[in-house]
Order: sequence, then structure tokens, then C-alpha cells
Amino acid sequence: MDTMRGVWLALALAMAGLQAGCGDGLGGGAEQPDRDRDNVPDDKDCAPEDRMRWREVSAFQDTDGDGWGEGPAQTVCAPNVLPPGWAPRTGDCAPADASRWLLLTGLYPDLDGDGATAPGPVDVCAGAALSGYLQQAGPSDCDDQDGRFQAATWAWPDPDGDDVGEGPRVVACAGRPAPTGFSLVEGDCAPLDATRSVLRAYAYVDNDGDGHTVESSGTLCLGDRQPLPSGYSTQPQGADCDDMDPSTWQERGVFVDTDGDGFGAGPLSFQCLGARLPPDHSLQGEDCAPEDRTLWQWRGYAHRDADGDGDTVPENGVRCSGAALPTGYALWPNGLDCDDHDASVRVSWSVHPDEDGDTVGAGARVTVCAGMTVPAGYSTVDTDCAPTVPSDWQRLTYAHRDADGDGYTVPQSGELCTGAALPPGYQVFEQRRDCDDTSAARHTLVQSWSDEDGDGVGAGEPESLCTNGQVPAPGSALGTDCADDDATRWRQHAYAHVDRDEDGATTPEQGGLCAADTLPAPYFTKATGNDCDDADVERSRWVVLYPDLDGDGVGAEPRQIPCLGAALPPGMSLHGYDVDDSDPEVNVDAEDDLQVGLILGM
Repeated sequence: MDTMRGVWLALALAMAGLQAGCGDGLGGGAEQPDRDRDNVPDDKDCAPEDRMRWREVSAFQDTDGDGWGEGPAQTVCAPNVLPPGWAPRTGDCAPADASRWLLLTGLYPDLDGDGATAPGPVDVCAGAALSGYLQQAGPSDCDDQDGRFQAATWAWPDPDGDDVGEGPRVVACAGRPAPTGFSLVEGDCAPLDATRSVLRAYAYVDNDGDGHTVESSGTLCLGDRQPLPSGYSTQPQGADCDDMDPSTWQERGVFVDTDGDGFGAGPLSFQCLGARLPPDHSLQGEDCAPEDRTLWQWRGYAHRDADGDGDTVPENGVRCSGAALPTGYALWPNGLDCDDHDASVRVSWSVHPDEDGDTVGAGARVTVCAGMTVPAGYSTVDTDCAPTVPSDWQRLTYAHRDADGDGYTVPQSGELCTGAALPPGYQVFEQRRDCDDTSAARHTLVQSWSDEDGDGVGAGEPESLCTNGQVPAPGSALGTDCADDDATRWRQHAYAHVDRDEDGATTPEQGGLCAADTLPAPYFTKATGNDCDDADVERSRWVVLYPDLDGDGVGAEPRQIPCLGAALPPGMSLHGYDVDDSDPEVNVDAEDDLQVGLILGM
């Protein structure tokens, strides 16, 4: 500013010299007063006594000295350059901050420089440079102070701190922990209980705890990883016909089984049952012989073995039979007898050459008619999985495993390349079902009945236990105790004969009796004699007798059959061939006696 003032002063002095030599230029008028000697006449000088100021200019107050003023325009007495604190222009958007003065509009905040912007547009008071703002909106920024987070999400109040919230939501940043007291997961069914947060739906319930359900839908408020409690499920388990009684759960159609062969007859009736059928009933109907327990079902057969060589020929028919069709009848073919009149030649073999003799061949198939065994040098299969290893030739599938080596198996299927048989622990067929294949000491499901009187035979509903095959005390493997409160009786016996007078001879009488292992007297299953009077110990047999009037030991008609004991009554004889019962000397016809003598050579 001093330099500029010197320029102005030199110019003023030059002008004064010209005026001194040439006059005032206005026709030689008088010189005007200039008290502060700033070359500006006092009448035009706004500060005639201050040579640093001489002209009035319109200016704006500039508090921060950034060259931009504020407020209304004011008249300022100044030199050619405005003094500090004033500016020729107004509009300072930050009057107290010298680094900012220009108001920019329509910008979008990006304070963390990640390209994502906070809500806008906004107005910004800037200076010589501008950063943290973009002219165009970017992706929405949930936290414009941290470039690591941009995408917004929701958070919900979580007063119980179980990481599941509920209530009015607030904005949060995805990828960053929820704000304190909030959760990024909504839906807390118990907002004030940290042990419960998730509604779990159920569709079935088991009210009586028998393992069988009925349809009943609803929801339970549980923990995040807590399963549905016992008695609730999303999948059905059977269809309980009586969910208030644990002993019954399934509606089954049954038939009356008169002969006890497991097959009933008559109309089908439906009952709500448990594990056991009611007495004298069966699930199977159509007993083809309702009164014969050895026959119960019509069995169709499709093959016959007329020559008894074990191979069949097609023949269709039906027979009323028992557990299996009789010999010579079959449902499935057993081979195809190529000569049903010759038992030694009956199989038509379709085989492959077996060059290495491991019973598994290869190559083109040929047909050979032979006996029961594969002809030498041939095999029925061509699937040798190890052609160069005679000990391994076939892929055997297994369907059961015995992992604990107790001889009992569980279902598990797979395939092994092996020899004649699967190795130990692999079985094709079930070797008794293992109820626990992790322990060799437990393998058999047994039925255990409660034995209250300790006689070794129980009663009531059985309980299934996985054991070594033995029922542990105090249970019993038998559930047929007919007197479970009496240790001296446990078995129901049928008897067919009685000896009430205890004379050693029985009389027929049928009935039942609850006793020990053997029937007590006077009940028997087999007859001893034929007691004619079971009320009198002295009489036990029917005897054919004849009157012996002459006392010679031989009687005659009429015949009598009285009920007697060991002795014969007087005047009676076991023999009835006396030809003259009035003469003790004669009891045989002479002519008959002669004929007997001739026959005997007498």
C-alpha cells in the first residue's frame, strides 16, 4: 500500500509543478488548501487532516480479512486501496473464517472420500479449494465419516441383549456391529427375556407322550437354537386315534380269529389299539378255513415241480394253505426245468467261459443244459472285478453291518470287490437286528413284563429293552402270569380229566386252571382208566359180568355191566359160556369140547 501511495504522491508533485509553471490550468485561479499535503484539496478530501486517506468509497465490512465482506454497504474514507477490515464485495458465507467465503449450492457430501454420498443436495461455504463434496450424487452412504461402510441396513431395539430385536427400527451400517442396545435381526418374540427370541411353529402335538401325534398347529417362543420341546413337532409321527391314552394310538381294522391261526374271518371292525391286538382277533382277514388253525389263506402258485427235482415249470392255480405252499407248488420259479421227466438234467445254463477257474467268467455267453451245478469251465457271471486275482472275482453288495462284532446287524448298504463271501462285519442278510451296534453287550430287543410276585412270570403291558438277550431283574421274559399277586401260580392249564375220589382212575371233564408249571391233583390232561363213579373211591371200573347160578366159576346170559371196584360180587363171573348153569359139573358143550380137543390134538 505504501508503494501505491508513493506513486500517487509523485504524480501529485508533478501536477503541482505543471500548475506552478503554467497556472492553475483553469485560467490561473487561486490554489486550494491541502492541509494534510496529500495533493487532494481539503474540500474534496474526506480526511483533510490525514494524508493516508483522501477519498470516499463504498465498501463492506471484512472481519476475517479474506477479501469478502458482509452486511450492508458503508462509505469508507480510504486511499486508493481499501484499508484492512474492508472489502469491495459482499457475500462472505463465513465472516469469521478467513479460509471460507464462497457459498456453493447443489453439492453432495462425501466426507470420507469413498464415492458414496450422504443425503443432499446441500449448500457448502468454501474457500480456495473444496474437498469432501461431489457435484453428482453417488451411492447412498450410511456413515460418511468412515470409508469402510456405505450400505445402510436396519437395526431394532434389543433390551434383553439376545441379538434379536423388536420395536421401532433405526438406520445402521451393513457390515458393522449394530449400535449399542440394538440388533440387526428383527422378530424377538420375548423382547425382555434373553432366553427366548424366536417363534417356532409346530403342526403336531403328542399330548399323552406315546410317540404318536395329532394335528395341532401353533407357535412357541423359544431360544435361537432351542428345538421344539417334547410333545411338539413339525412332522407327523403316526396319527394318534386317542391322544389322551398312551396305551392306544393307532386305528386298525381287525377280524375275529376263531381258530387262533393269526387270520380272521367275518366283517372288518375298526378299533383304536396299541402295541397288542385284542384276544381272538387278527389284522388279517379272509381265513379260508376259519375252524382249522393249520389252514388260513388262499395262496396262489404259478409253478410246479412234478418230478421233485427242485426245478419248476409254469402252472397257475390257488390252494388253501398255511404258512407256505405245500411241496411241489411255488409262487416263484426255481430255475426252469428243461426236462421235467429227468431229475438229473433240469437246468438250462446260460454261462460264460471261466478260464482262471475262480467261478467268475468272461466272454460271450453260451447255453448249456446240465444238472444242478454249473458245468466245469463255465460261470453264470462275467463280472470278475479282479481278473488277475483268483481270490477276488465279484462285487458283492451288503445290506447290513456288524460294527461291534456281536453277531447282530443293522441296515447299511454298500458294495465290495471280494471273493466267495463278504468279509466279517458285512452281511447280505440281517443276522438278527442289532438294537445298539456300538456295544457288543447290547444287541437284542427284549420284551420285559413286570413280575410283582417274583415267580418268574410277569403280566401287564410289556416294555422293550435293548440288552444282551436276557431280561434284567426284576422283569420277566414271560407275560402270561394268570395270578400276578400269587407266587405259587403263574400258568394257565387246560385239563381234560379229573380224579376227584383219588382212586387212580379218571373221568372226562374239560376246563382251565391257574397253577404252577404242572397240574395239581385231581386234574389231568390224559386219562387213567375210565372211572365209572368218581365220587366213590371203592368203585372205578365198568365190568362185563354174567350170573353164575351153579357156582362153577362160569356164568351165562343175561350179561350185566355194573360199576365195580377190585372185587367181583358173589354169584357173578367174568365168563359167560356155561351151557348148563344149573349143574356145576357141566359148563362146556360136549360137542364143542370135542371140536376144541380135535383142533388142539387132544
